[in-house]
Amino acid sequence: MDGQDMCQEGWFGPCCQKQNIALRRSSSQSSTLTNFPNLYGAALGVDGRATTNVYSSPRTCAHTKKETNPTWTVNLNTSVPEKIQHIRLYLRDDLQERSNGMEILVGSQMCYNWSSTEHPPPIANVTCRQPLTGTTVTIRIPGQLKYLTLCEVQIFVCSNGWFSKDCDKYCRCLNSTDVCDKISGHCSSGCFPGYHGTDCQTGCPDGSYGSNCSFQCGNCLSGVSCDKTNGTCPGGCAAGWQSDTTCLQACPDGSYGINCSSRCGNCLDGVSCDKALGTCPGGCAAGWMNDGTCLQQKCSGWGIPVTAVLGVLLICTVTGGTIYIRRLLKHLESLKTKKRAEHYVTLDERTKTTESTYEHIDNATPYYNTVNHLQDETL
Repeated sequence: MDGQDMCQEGWFGPCCQKQNIALRRSSSQSSTLTNFPNLYGAALGVDGRATTNVYSSPRTCAHTKKETNPTWTVNLNTSVPEKIQHIRLYLRDDLQERSNGMEILVGSQMCYNWSSTEHPPPIANVTCRQPLTGTTVTIRIPGQLKYLTLCEVQIFVCSNGWFSKDCDKYCRCLNSTDVCDKISGHCSSGCFPGYHGTDCQTGCPDGSYGSNCSFQCGNCLSGVSCDKTNGTCPGGCAAGWQSDTTCLQACPDGSYGINCSSRCGNCLDGVSCDKALGTCPGGCAAGWMNDGTCLQQKCSGWGIPVTAVLGVLLICTVTGGTIYIRRLLKHLESLKTKKRAEHYVTLDERTKTTESTYEHIDNATPYYNTVNHLQDETL
């Protein structure tokens, strides 16, 4: 399918970008088979009815009388002369030898021809040996007592912005108003950014971009190639390069890594670190460990144990001091209690002499409570 079913009459291709500029143009021929042009007149060769049956009804083929050098010509009547190279002929499918030696001319220039012993097929797709510019196309058969029969002649040109034999390649010109050559695709303004070549169809090699591929890609992440039109890196920049769309600007001094988001360590003599890896090229400044990035102090390896020991010592000191103070307070309290006890003397100790001060009571003599004893006696 070439798209003719959805295109206006005379247009072909998936985007209706190929035109038959011969359709219903004015035409003429050296003679007509009969005196009735409606049967075999020159206009039937461009009436839009493509067939190889010369006897079709209604008649649709131009046909000359038998004569010397019979000729048929179509006047293209284009506003500007077209560059012509692609022509399609529908000839009769019988008596094909009548077309031996056929010639096709654009203006007065030879487009294509067959030898006197050769003839084109009933449907002939012809490519001129070189593109030719003209406003007329002539078909003739040289020699005496010859017939010329043409059922349809189609002359194809591309619409603006397309080129190639089938008009299936899109122009890629730098200037949007530039119309590329419809045969070669050449753009007078140069190629659109990202393409190069005579027809501007070849993409830039990996690593280059822009107009005529004259710019070098920046430093893209994972080594991928940049966009060949504008040079942007699709996944961002590699480590050590700023995301300025083209990744051509290195990280500022003092930063490194992806998006320059990491800070350099303490390099010797204050030099900046490697902007991709963060390493110090000359080693670390005094007091910093040479661990690649110079971000760790030499003493920092002992920091945690020393701190832990000091913490334990502090806890022990506080705990021991607390216990000692409690014991001291308890001892002081016991001393105070002892002094209070010594201040009071027992009665026995005060009255103690070498001799007893108590009256001796004979165990044989009972002691009676006087009142109670008397009461007992009265009873």
